[in-house]
Amino acid sequence: MNTPDSMNVASVLPAGGGSMPMEPPTGWRQSLPQQILSGLPLTLFFPVGVMYGGVLLFYISLILSGGYLKKIHRIRQSAMLLPILGLSLVSIVLAAMQDIPPEISKEFWPGVWHYQTYLFLLPFLAVTAGLWQRRAMYVFFSGAVLAATLFVANFFHLLPVNTVFRSYVIYEGNKSILLGILMAIAAAWMLHDLRTHRDHLVWRVLAVVYVAAALVLLAKTRTASLLFFILCGVLILRQLGWSWRTVALPLILLAVLGGGWKYALSLPPPTTCEVRLVQAGPWEIFKLRSLCTVHQLHDFSQGRKVNDDGMRLELYKITSEIIVEKPLAGHGIATWMYLYQQKAKGLISSTMTTPHNDYLLYLTEVGGIGLFSLLVIWATQYWVAYCMAVHEYPNTREMAMPLLMLTIAMMLGGMFNAILRDGVFGMAFMILLAIPLAGMRSKN
Repeated sequence: MNTPDSMNVASVLPAGGGSMPMEPPTGWRQSLPQQILSGLPLTLFFPVGVMYGGVLLFYISLILSGGYLKKIHRIRQSAMLLPILGLSLVSIVLAAMQDIPPEISKEFWPGVWHYQTYLFLLPFLAVTAGLWQRRAMYVFFSGAVLAATLFVANFFHLLPVNTVFRSYVIYEGNKSILLGILMAIAAAWMLHDLRTHRDHLVWRVLAVVYVAAALVLLAKTRTASLLFFILCGVLILRQLGWSWRTVALPLILLAVLGGGWKYALSLPPPTTCEVRLVQAGPWEIFKLRSLCTVHQLHDFSQGRKVNDDGMRLELYKITSEIIVEKPLAGHGIATWMYLYQQKAKGLISSTMTTPHNDYLLYLTEVGGIGLFSLLVIWATQYWVAYCMAVHEYPNTREMAMPLLMLTIAMMLGGMFNAILRDGVFGMAFMILLAIPLAGMRSKN
């Protein structure tokens, strides 16, 4: 009799592919990597040291569990292997050809390492598919509900400002943004889960509403709110299929956005866009950030000076000018900050350490070649999700939409943050990608 963790999982590629052989764990050491990996999503909602501690435990368990040849074989059979190695190879070759001026000598080697983020996904792919994937998803949902509860507790001033809760109490840049993005992905995954699992329906719906409300009203990140609505749109379009409704829905949304844009511009601009300086409720803060975004975009398009809240537009404009100088192979790894500070002297954005955009960062440092390598990885994720969806295998199809959503989250997140440059973002996404990608294999 087959054990639950030895269930057959379908190939992600049509002709020539097949299911990854499922070796049932024969003891606690063999099942330990699965158990630890299923719990890692919870660590994402705590300080980054907790996440790295969990990853270290996973690596130790991977060594203790043995079966090294089988693990290597699973990684070799993954559809993600060649694209990941391709990006690493491109970055290493460009780094080897690069002259390293003294101004970037301290940032160079950390910069090279940032382009290897996807390599951390490979050890996770050594784990077989099984029921641990569903456990990992429920652990992730529980973490999102916990995060929403902590944001609510902070709203009522019940959280202490300590290491554990600091990112929930004080806006801490990337970590605070990551919490919002994680909640957006979790809420969207919960909605998708409602389509296939109808048990405890009322509690499931309440959990989605609770997490989504906390995200939009309390998390203070526009990127995450936008991501949540886009992922909901993807679910709706998937449910409708190809029909006139599929065409009409985006048009209606565009009309609503256009009307909202005109209405926002008709209102006077806020006196300040600094949320921490405003004593207001969640809805007022959401309205403030929305108005600031619209007015900043409009002011920048008219050539008027922007304040701190709109400095990203300034970042994008000057970075684009740097890219044009060397579009193919880029200026070299770890050069963005030095080059930008030279061009942005006297501007409010001159102290920035990244362009807050993965696409612009890659184009600046590793050029079109490097960005193409990254896009190949994301395209592979899309292709794997598509192949998982078209096969009539429940154990595979169930993970297609979560993988698609993760890919959209990474591509959208990369427009507003350098998510693959920052280990806080990068490792979190690698952990989440391991859930739908486990056991998937490429064409023979």
